[in-house]
Amino acid sequence: MSPATLSALSRPLVRLLAGLGIAADAMLFVVKAPAPVDAGLYAFALWLVLPWLVALLLAWRVRAPGLLAGTALAAAFEALAFYVTFVAPRGSTAALIYAVKPLWQLGLIGAALLVGTLVARRRYRRT
Repeated sequence: MSPATLSALSRPLVRLLAGLGIAADAMLFVVKAPAPVDAGLYAFALWLVLPWLVALLLAWRVRAPGLLAGTALAAAFEALAFYVTFVAPRGSTAALIYAVKPLWQLGLIGAALLVGTLVARRRYRRT
């Protein structure tokens, strides 16, 4: 796949991954709601989808090199956190991984944006 094609597909792929991430977290609350629905549960749900909302906002507003890679890493971490928390939990603190998952995802997206920006600047300076 050429870089121009990947660049053209970057925003739609970020939107797709973010939409799937939001859907996965929403499905989790439908199937395994941790408590009766109240304001605290809504706040926790918003916390869990925060990285996906940030990715959607960045894809919509700015041209961000590395956003697709960061969103893909965040999606992989989402799958890993789900597996470790719900499929094969080890110990009583397994659920904490899912609670702090948005911090890690935002860190992965931010790191990928930083690397993408540095690579783009370096490539721009060489031309």
